[in-house]
Amino acid sequence: MLRPERDDKKPTVSAYNKFARIFGLVMTLVYVALGLFIMFAGDNLNLSVGVEVRYFLGGVLILYGIVRFIRVYQTSKRNRNNRDED
Repeated sequence: MLRPERDDKKPTVSAYNKFARIFGLVMTLVYVALGLFIMFAGDNLNLSVGVEVRYFLGGVLILYGIVRFIRVYQTSKRNRNNRDED
């Protein structure tokens, strides 16, 4: 079956790009939540590491989650701007 041609000729967003953006956002939430979990629920888990190590590891995970969010947002914004220019 033939597909009709689009009048506006705008490039469409591929399913891969949508999946990558959603996966990036989900992983951002996972890293931040895991960091908070390690920081504040470590006493209940009977972890054999000190409080300082838990806070350090939790802080690193939270910062990494924030950095990932910024990268996903910038990539999404850049792709949206490229689509609008074409």
